[in-house]
Amino acid sequence: MHEPLDRFLVRRTRQTWSAVHQLIQRRRATLNGVPCPYYHRGVTTEDVITVDDVVIADGPDDGVVLCHKPVGVACSHQLEHAPLLYDLVPEHLRHPDLQAAGRLDRDTTGLIVLTIDGVLIQRLTGPGRTWKRYHLRYRGRLVADAVARVNDGLVLPDDAVPCRPARLEVNAAEDGGEATIQLCEGRHHQVKRMLRTLGGEVVALHRDRLGGLALPNDLAPGAMRPARAEELAQLPWVTAWAVRPSRSASAPDPRPAWAPAPHRPGPEWQP
Repeated sequence: MHEPLDRFLVRRTRQTWSAVHQLIQRRRATLNGVPCPYYHRGVTTEDVITVDDVVIADGPDDGVVLCHKPVGVACSHQLEHAPLLYDLVPEHLRHPDLQAAGRLDRDTTGLIVLTIDGVLIQRLTGPGRTWKRYHLRYRGRLVADAVARVNDGLVLPDDAVPCRPARLEVNAAEDGGEATIQLCEGRHHQVKRMLRTLGGEVVALHRDRLGGLALPNDLAPGAMRPARAEELAQLPWVTAWAVRPSRSASAPDPRPAWAPAPHRPGPEWQP
């Protein structure tokens, strides 16, 4: 698998993207002994990469971190919202550009991805890009046509734009029940607002899937670890760089150094 030179240096030197781009522009980075000014040059484990004549050794890819968010933790950088999700990040995984791909409410638990990759964040959070599955418990009695209304695109009373079509499965009891809902967008408090529109009130909410990636069984609440190779393969991002061929450092790059990774549509929803 080929990785862009800038991403390799960002994760291995713990510097920001802007700092790495600056050192590449100044030809301080070499690839196999040749100065390489191209951010997106594909590199592999067989390549020798240096910065200021110091070899940068490869290591486990910790640019994507999986977290089992516990209840009571805020996905925020603001200290007044503590305790914060970022307080849970172990010292060896901390990075100045590590960001959560989307948010979960303070009282919502489950899978959240943290990453240094802006492209991955866009693909996980952009409307229509990635399907997300939530399990919930609710109180109240949902309207009889709740499933059909969600499937057709539910209209919220405080939003003129209908929700994107989604899928709702309900196991109702006398006054409340359990449900599973799959969404491909992430509006503010969307699941709670949808249930309220349908006559219920969410009392517990848990996300267990992002696209093809399920919450790992080995992640206890509050724990996080780097994503493994088989988990990375389930994320809608690998095509952003993994298929780019490796080139010699001196060969011209057909794409300008500032060019963003190419867009590819996300996976279709498969109910």
